Amino acid sequence: MSEQYQLSKYLAATYRLSKNDFNQQLAGLDVRATESDLLLFILDHPERSQREIALEMVIDPSLLARDLRDLAQRQLVTRISDVKDKRIKRITLTAAGVTLARQLQNVMDTWWTDFFNAHPEVDQTSFTTQLKLVYQALTLFPSSKEF
Repeated sequence: MSEQYQLSKYLAATYRLSKNDFNQQLAGLDVRATESDLLLFILDHPERSQREIALEMVIDPSLLARDLRDLAQRQLVTRISDVKDKRIKRITLTAAGVTLARQLQNVMDTWWTDFFNAHPEVDQTSFTTQLKLVYQALTLFPSSKEF
């Protein structure tokens, strides 16, 4: 098995395993993992356009539109027309969305704190730094620009 295959396998499995466990933590909040990622992103990046969110989160625009429509129906997000271009909708959290996003943030913070406490062999700072560098490099990689 090649080292590159191992890297892809570990990256994909790490994502799935952490999301599966995180989903169990979210069971009482009536939100899917993808929705939670979206709510947390909007909390950190208010008033981004739908296109900007899709690009920055690397989400298929049609899937994002569906999730945003569902979140709007649940009154967790609003779409506000851009003052300069009415065709562009800026996405913001409602008060209920902010409350839920903060709950999600607490669940996620607790999950990662518990993980790193249970696995001191994994250095949080190094892991985060390396993962951030990989993410940044991938966003600059030519094939990722096709989105």
